[in-house]
Amino acid sequence: MNDNDIYSNVPSETLAQELPGSSTELKDLREAAETVRRILEERKAEDIEIVDVTGKTSLVDLFVIASATSGLHIKSLMEAVEEELEKEHSLVPDRIEGMDSRNWILLDYNDFVVHLMLPEQREFYDLEHLWSGFKAQRQRLGDTRFG
Repeated sequence: MNDNDIYSNVPSETLAQELPGSSTELKDLREAAETVRRILEERKAEDIEIVDVTGKTSLVDLFVIASATSGLHIKSLMEAVEEELEKEHSLVPDRIEGMDSRNWILLDYNDFVVHLMLPEQREFYDLEHLWSGFKAQRQRLGDTRFG
């Protein structure tokens, strides 16, 4: 039995409404990611990118990646995202990682993940390249966006 077999007797319109990846769910997910982008922009995060990894992993659909100027800045960005997403979208992270180091904090919202990083970690791990398959080298040119 493969994964598709368990849904073979379910009407397709029911699948679109209930299964992860439905157009409504993806729209809500993208709205939440755009909310995160707005929050980060308002609080002076740098190089904010939303990376769509739909179909590349079964773990998440989107990454929101941003750089911060210091560990304290990362912490304040994390607190703002956590507070505003709960207020505006009733979303709370399933887990938060990296609070001890403050070089890279990850907020896991199950269907999307927010990565807040110092520029050195971001350049080293280069998540945009890893998940998007970029061939070009990343450039640090002001507000240049990749993706």
